Amino acid sequence: MLVLRAAEFLFYHILLTLVDRVSRLPRDGAMPEAMRLYRENIALKAQLDVLEQLLARADGKRRVPLSTRAAQVFAYLLTRGDQPFQRYYLSASIATLRRWATRFRALRRLGHRGGRPPVDEKVIELIVTLKRENPSWGQRRIQEELRRMGVRISQPTIQRILRENGFSPRPGRKIDFERVRSSVKDALWAVDFFAVKTAKGAWLQALVVIDIHTRELLDLRVHDGWDVDSAWTARTFAGILRRTGRSPGGVVHDHGPHFLGQFTRALNVLGIADELTPPGLPSMNCYAERAIWSVRYELLRHVPVADADRLQFYLDEYRRYANADRAHQGLGGRTPDDAANDRPVAEVVDLAALRARRLVRRTYAHGLLQAYELVDDGARRAA
Repeated sequence: MLVLRAAEFLFYHILLTLVDRVSRLPRDGAMPEAMRLYRENIALKAQLDVLEQLLARADGKRRVPLSTRAAQVFAYLLTRGDQPFQRYYLSASIATLRRWATRFRALRRLGHRGGRPPVDEKVIELIVTLKRENPSWGQRRIQEELRRMGVRISQPTIQRILRENGFSPRPGRKIDFERVRSSVKDALWAVDFFAVKTAKGAWLQALVVIDIHTRELLDLRVHDGWDVDSAWTARTFAGILRRTGRSPGGVVHDHGPHFLGQFTRALNVLGIADELTPPGLPSMNCYAERAIWSVRYELLRHVPVADADRLQFYLDEYRRYANADRAHQGLGGRTPDDAANDRPVAEVVDLAALRARRLVRRTYAHGLLQAYELVDDGARRAA
């Protein structure tokens, strides 16, 4: 509809301009009255057309449709300089129309950002095919092969394309996010370190070990100091295996020096698969990273720790709370203990049973963490 009004405006604008030129009437620099009136007429028609369509399909939406905004901007542009018309006949304020006009100009410039043109899809297909059929090739080898074929492309661009398509630029390693997921208990554990600053300014390191399938926090162990070596990690991990009586099929960890060397050799001796994440991709160890964020957000940001023993107390409390009483979104509202023991989600209780129960609160870490449970009123009184 706006296209039709714009064409009508151009036709009559040219016609009125020719009539004005041929008539040779005296001019004072102002717009001819006939031209001004016709601009106002076209502007009102454009708004009226769109508003009629809007009323015809009104369904209670509060947002202004794009067609209405375009019609009002069209009317504003036709009548620039005519302050009385813009003040009394436009269906939006001048500031709003100017803002909409600015957005329309920004949308028009989106396709002309400049810079280098995007890589052609055929070139992307060639890069992915070479990597898929030759996993040992890195970005430099692929660049040389393409250069031999007459295709010029930089190594950083090849690296970006490989990452976007699920490959690592490093030879022989594919970024397969499915391999850091687990379908059964103890199939895959994730380990990572995070640093905590004490109230006295000293730095401590803490090891987190989590079962990816059940989301159980198997341990949160504190190292008194900043520098953690691989031997300490290996001893601590062996202690977790003895305490829990469990052993994973594989362990996901990053390239930190506290995981290389003796820890890696210990995994090989125990027959545990060593799932090393690619450099610069912490999302590959997302379960451990998310657990660390929860510990910081729910506990450590609320309490200053004096030393390693105090931090270990709080982390032990959080581990008990997280495993036994913290509802986990990734488990459909169940706790990690429920997932580990294959307990179903609690059944919905009727109103009569709900009235016969009382809310019981349990606290951890001196009241910083709270858990709740509905118990029978008689059982609570007997206890």
